[in-house]
Amino acid sequence: MKSVAAPPRTSPPHDELALRSSKPAVRHVRCPPGEGIADPRPGDVILIRGRGPLGTLIRLVQRVRLRRPEDRGFAYWSHAALIISPPGYVIEVIHAGVIARKLESYRWHDYHCVQLDLSEAQRHEVVRFAWSCLRQKYGTLSSILLGLSVLLGDRLWVPERGQQGCGALIARALERVGLKFERTPANTLPADLAKRFGARP
Repeated sequence: MKSVAAPPRTSPPHDELALRSSKPAVRHVRCPPGEGIADPRPGDVILIRGRGPLGTLIRLVQRVRLRRPEDRGFAYWSHAALIISPPGYVIEVIHAGVIARKLESYRWHDYHCVQLDLSEAQRHEVVRFAWSCLRQKYGTLSSILLGLSVLLGDRLWVPERGQQGCGALIARALERVGLKFERTPANTLPADLAKRFGARP
């Protein structure tokens, strides 16, 4: 497993749950098929290269949004999940809705762990929000609108309806502890999270 450290941009904290930086320091751990994370921490983000037709479709759509040559690599990832416990459980959004399962389920996938520099209080708040979303339905309409928006050059802005997609859930959870994103949660794809954290394949 390889790791790359990125320097933080510091700013004064606002309260116990505020980030020390609007862009916290991160470590990147790449896990090729057959490998895993030695120390999964609640609040960290997993970016996954999905398999099958759906994963391929998502990557194709993301490449339409990330057209610049320097951004194309971020479209390598087509799914995202949030670590919620040290033993390696994640919360994610799939077609059946918001579920929790073992990170070990992705052992034979190619994935990337974004280890965020969060305090224990921040991690607790991120996980608390993610748990509160458990069993919510998948945002089918929002996902269709998002796909159409991207194909139309992001001219159609997807409204915040509270529906969950894998990128939306993670963006909403991390916004609760002060992280800022270029797009609203409803307009966030896995590749946007990868770009936000500099997670190249």
